[in-house]
Amino acid sequence: MSERPSLRVRDLLAHPAFAGAHVVAGGVGLDRVVRRANVMEVPDIVDWVKPHELLLTTGYPLREVPGGLASLVSNLDDAQVAALGVKLRRYLDELPPAMIAEADRRGLPLLLLPDQVAFDDLLTAIMSGVLEQRAPVVEQGEQVHQALLDVVLGGGGLEELVDALRDHVEG
Repeated sequence: MSERPSLRVRDLLAHPAFAGAHVVAGGVGLDRVVRRANVMEVPDIVDWVKPHELLLTTGYPLREVPGGLASLVSNLDDAQVAALGVKLRRYLDELPPAMIAEADRRGLPLLLLPDQVAFDDLLTAIMSGVLEQRAPVVEQGEQVHQALLDVVLGGGGLEELVDALRDHVEG
């Protein structure tokens, strides 16, 4: 079977929903894999993030902890988050230099998101991209399932099942 397809941060930046977004730090990490999305509503988000998430925030949960933003980047990177997208101006005027430096040091993409973009558009783009990448894998699984089902319904035994599975793996 083929290698699992991967959606990367750089792929999402090419999507129209991300028009106007730009990378302010961590550009070396643009090939990080994105498998899910999350929205940061609380400062202790690290307890709930999962590997390969692209995390979005308006900065609201960060407004009270500007000195801790560099450690947030460290913690998100340790949790294998794919990238952090931030909208400025409403709750944060700028990203602290220490946060930018830490994102660069760790290669965690730090994205500035345009004010006018809605999170639901970004979330839809992310999840559509993830599903599009997974579609061939799902289709291949369905083909194998159907081939094995055909063998069983046709009265085939273990040897025929192994042959059918081998045909899909090798072919």
